[in-house]
Amino acid sequence: MAGFIFGDGAGTPNQYTYNNSSSVIVYHSLGYHPQVWIMDSNNKQIYGDITWNNLTTFTVSFATTESGVIYYR
Repeated sequence: MAGFIFGDGAGTPNQYTYNNSSSVIVYHSLGYHPQVWIMDSNNKQIYGDITWNNLTTFTVSFATTESGVIYYR
């Protein structure tokens, strides 16, 4: 899977790889609700419902089972 780099010079974001999931919980230590980009296993952007559980956890839910990478910063 190809890397994801922002064009604004911010570098490479944090990432969480998921496999065959309809719901993914991401734990982080950022202390805020990050921007989130969701890519499938073909490196195409897809969409999911994001629930902010608190300042260090969010959940991404998909309509179907998906695999790929969640990028956040």
